[in-house]
Amino acid sequence: METSVLTVPGKKASDWMVETRPKEAEAWLASLPLADSAASAQQLYHALFSLNRMDVELRDRLALMELYRAPVAGVVTALQSHFTHLALPLSPRQRQLAEFLRNLYMEMAYGYKFVVRDLLAQRNPWSRRPAITTAAERAIHYLGEVLLRSYQVYVPYPAGVWREIHELYRLAEQNGAQHEPVPGTSANMSDTTSISRSYLRVVLLGLAGPYQLPQQECQHVNQYLKRWSDRATLSADLDIDSPVGHFLVDLSADLPAMLYPKDVKLKEAPYLRVLNAVELARVVHQQINQLQKGVAARKLDLGADCFDAACLDMLRRLIKFWGMAARRQFTRRARVNRYVSLCDGVNAIHFFASGAHPFVPPEDAETAAAARAARGAAADEDKETVIDLDVAIADPEPAAPPSMTAPELYRVDTWQVRDESAGGVALSRTGDGAAYVRVGDLLGIEDREAGEWRIGVARWLKSPESGEVEMGMEMLAPKVAPVAVRPAEGPAAARYVQALVLPAIPALHQPVTLLLTRDTCQPGQDLHLKDSDEPPRRVRVLKLVERTGAFDQVVFADVRRGR
Repeated sequence: METSVLTVPGKKASDWMVETRPKEAEAWLASLPLADSAASAQQLYHALFSLNRMDVELRDRLALMELYRAPVAGVVTALQSHFTHLALPLSPRQRQLAEFLRNLYMEMAYGYKFVVRDLLAQRNPWSRRPAITTAAERAIHYLGEVLLRSYQVYVPYPAGVWREIHELYRLAEQNGAQHEPVPGTSANMSDTTSISRSYLRVVLLGLAGPYQLPQQECQHVNQYLKRWSDRATLSADLDIDSPVGHFLVDLSADLPAMLYPKDVKLKEAPYLRVLNAVELARVVHQQINQLQKGVAARKLDLGADCFDAACLDMLRRLIKFWGMAARRQFTRRARVNRYVSLCDGVNAIHFFASGAHPFVPPEDAETAAAARAARGAAADEDKETVIDLDVAIADPEPAAPPSMTAPELYRVDTWQVRDESAGGVALSRTGDGAAYVRVGDLLGIEDREAGEWRIGVARWLKSPESGEVEMGMEMLAPKVAPVAVRPAEGPAAARYVQALVLPAIPALHQPVTLLLTRDTCQPGQDLHLKDSDEPPRRVRVLKLVERTGAFDQVVFADVRRGR
């Protein structure tokens, strides 16, 4: 019994000496300078590369791979810190490191796939169920790590990985071993897992929009799924009542799971499975409610090591993917060889939407007006006026307001439009400079024909090649109104800050909303809103529509006087 789907490297001589006896290998691994993570990682990679290209007795190979697990996890955790502040495209050194870490995990997967392959070649492979079950679960785990390292730096994952993950699960399911306990792969080696649980974790991560998640959140989702993935189930029964919370898995394809087809009756097939995430979505919904009531994240046993607000944001995104997964509503049209200008952030959009005029807080404008009035009154008392004609006939240069010490400068990048629809646009950019855009950033896109700035959100990023960035941008509104806001209650010294008003979109049942830099306000809070030359008005934040790492979008309403 063999499977041609699982790929392993061929035999090859290596100049690197490697210990093939488990006891001696354990001593060598213990001697590695783990404080020097880069040097240790290089030695581990060379050793694994050599082991995977030489003949090793099956029992020893499995024992050796188990010994490598902890030191590999340790060096990867240390080296992963180099991607904490990530900008795309990756620098050459960052990309090289990302590829190295992915290759290190691929070598771990190779080692375990060798064990699976060699066991399957035996006459009665499943007579050694603990060995083949452990090796299959480990191979799924490390192939999942290859995917995770790709998601974390927004690079495409290698071809063939999904096909092998599906095949390993299929083999276990075919032999009734998918739920058998396997020692865990986490830092706590006393934990147990199973092939089914590891497989569901990988598949659910692929369904969580990994290229749409903010930086570092993929790791948190992966941690969360190690704790909660068993709340989802797989079934060969394709007869479901509703596609909501259900996804289709093709075990024969080199593809992640996909949305369950809507209004389509599928026929049962040997390789098709239905992933039911309804119970998992229900758990996520309950956890969201508890966090909103003030329960600390650490008390909910989420598994993810994140702060309360970050956990809440993460769970809100996950409920969209696993509960009511978004389906594309508009047809995209290819629009190549067209270029647009992009700016990033509430303040930058406010600047350009204001005609490139620097932001002047209303209190500063009032101070400047009062000063001009005082100077005018003093001048009226003095009847003699001295005029410098050379200055008078020249174009007057407006004086900067008292608080402005330097002009505002905002970066504008040029991107190429790849395709677009009424709801979004796919863009690309090539060059060595960083794009300075992250998933969840608020973006302004210049409509040069109309002379206006449209507004959208960066929903996904990818970097297929060195120096190249691709981005998916969801459009929020065709135009935006720059305003200023400040808390209506609290310190008297609270100053006005930039904000943006998005018009209502009746066709989509969307009310007027306000966009602000993240954590500027909270639901239930009153604000003073200043719009152009109108007097400030008091408004109340009714509810939070969306929160990303860069901005908050809220629904608001005017506060009636006397209430």
